[in-house]
Amino acid sequence: MKPKKLFFSLMAFIIIVIAGCSQKTQENTQVNNEFDRLQKLSDMAVEHPNNEIPDFQLTDNKGFNVTRASMKGKVYIIQGFAPGCSSCAKEIETLNKIYEKFRGKEFDIISLDVASETIEGAVETKNQFNGGDWRWAIDTDNVALKLKMESLESTYIMDRDGIIKYKDEKISNADELSKEIETII
Repeated sequence: MKPKKLFFSLMAFIIIVIAGCSQKTQENTQVNNEFDRLQKLSDMAVEHPNNEIPDFQLTDNKGFNVTRASMKGKVYIIQGFAPGCSSCAKEIETLNKIYEKFRGKEFDIISLDVASETIEGAVETKNQFNGGDWRWAIDTDNVALKLKMESLESTYIMDRDGIIKYKDEKISNADELSKEIETII
């Protein structure tokens, strides 16, 4: 190959590599910006409403009534789910960690099945995803509507007085929930 042709070929290659690197840098910047935006949206999905939990009456998987009045004196998590929900396994895994950490400390969980007609549907999901020995109930009193749940990942933490201290609409994080519960307990 002639030196002049070799020189121009080499220069073209260098320009392509530099342009490609510049393109990758721009793509990486765009990906990082998108990640930052999603993280901010995730952080915005957490609220601290300080509202009283609405009146309701449910029957759990053990046949006990659960009402706003019966919840007073304990810290509770209420979390929605539905049979066949793809994120339920992750949510139940997180709740298992929380339940083990706070069990015996005036704390309980209500997993609220918003889709099943009978308690067997809730128990089937509990068994399928190795759910803990907390309260499992079907939403026979429109609790999801009363709480204004926006997703199956909706998580609410109530203090001992029945005040909603925490609400999120995203996949739960055990460390984040633990910190919130520790501030209440």
